[in-house]
Amino acid sequence: MASSTHIADPKGVVEKGYDQIASQYLAWSSPRPTTTRAAYIEKLIALLPPGAKVLELGCGAGVPSTQTLIKAGLAVTGVDISASQLALAKEHIPQATLVHGDMMSLTFEPESFDAVVAFYSIFHLPRDEQGMMVGKIKTWLKKGGWMLLNLNGNEKEGDTVQEDWMGVTMFSSRLGVDGNRDILKNNRDGLKVVEDEVAIEKVGPFDEKFHWIMAVKQSVDNA
Repeated sequence: MASSTHIADPKGVVEKGYDQIASQYLAWSSPRPTTTRAAYIEKLIALLPPGAKVLELGCGAGVPSTQTLIKAGLAVTGVDISASQLALAKEHIPQATLVHGDMMSLTFEPESFDAVVAFYSIFHLPRDEQGMMVGKIKTWLKKGGWMLLNLNGNEKEGDTVQEDWMGVTMFSSRLGVDGNRDILKNNRDGLKVVEDEVAIEKVGPFDEKFHWIMAVKQSVDNA
């Protein structure tokens, strides 16, 4: 069941939900890596030198995306709002640096990372924070660094509260595809989009749309 009812603490709902179903979610998701995500990760790996520093926002248990990045010889910092997800990540990706917290509250030095990735995570932020998150990512990227993320690919803007998502309440939000592109336009000084794709992916029995974006950080003069 889903509704558009406003909730007072959407991030608390996301944190509590994933804490409750961390093991269940891993068992459900790990055998079903999407071919779209896998293809984009391979593109990114091909663009990065060995040892490149990568920040993953919403790393979950680290399976399979973070594992793939680490196996490629990249130095990964993984962030997740769910302590239970990170406990699983410690088992599956002990090589990674793991941080527990809200991605919006993170502080890193400017130009700290060669790439920042976020898979199926930014749309758990409230709508008004998604553009701000992209702005933070741009700041953290080195010149020539890469941003790879996906957002909700629904055409309509809104919030969704699923009251029984794998047995828990879950929050997500969407700006619409045009709204997603507006975020990129607002950050065009310094970010050049090289991939912009709305892809349909199988999520359980349903077909869901996700908006994939890949961009490179340039100097403002070259943007």
